[in-house]
Amino acid sequence: MAGCAGGNPASGPPSNGPGLSTGSASAGAFTISSRDLASGHWPSADTCDGSDDVPDLHWTAGPSGTVSYALQLFDPDAPNGGFTHWMLANEPADFRAPMPGMGVSGKNDFGHEGYEGPCPPKGSTHRYVFTVYAVDSMLRLNVLYDHADFQKALKGHVLGQASLTATYSR
Repeated sequence: MAGCAGGNPASGPPSNGPGLSTGSASAGAFTISSRDLASGHWPSADTCDGSDDVPDLHWTAGPSGTVSYALQLFDPDAPNGGFTHWMLANEPADFRAPMPGMGVSGKNDFGHEGYEGPCPPKGSTHRYVFTVYAVDSMLRLNVLYDHADFQKALKGHVLGQASLTATYSR
């Protein structure tokens, strides 16, 4: 696996703009949590050094009007503006955890569909940010959408968002 050494400049997290903001949703309103990432450090089993499984993730109910959830895993420390490891959209509003195969998967910056976990260059530590978006509709996205499509689809539809950051070192 190539790791995050050659990030894609168009892969940054959604920027501020109509309907999008950075940071977590207001306290108590909408949160994301993980038993696997509670220490703030990524377990190697869920990375390119292990089985590369999606860690345990759960979120609270989104704000009133939430129709679906979208999820992103992003490495802001990768070169060239960061690296997208996973995008998943149109998870049903009654879900409180990601269910790969249920929503619409995007193409990550490895060039593949689905989740591929942390894989920083040897000798470095990177931050990895999971963000879940509460969305007011089902997003119009084709399978294997790219990050630009993801940002465009989210614009004007985000009711709330929550983020969780953990580090991984190699």
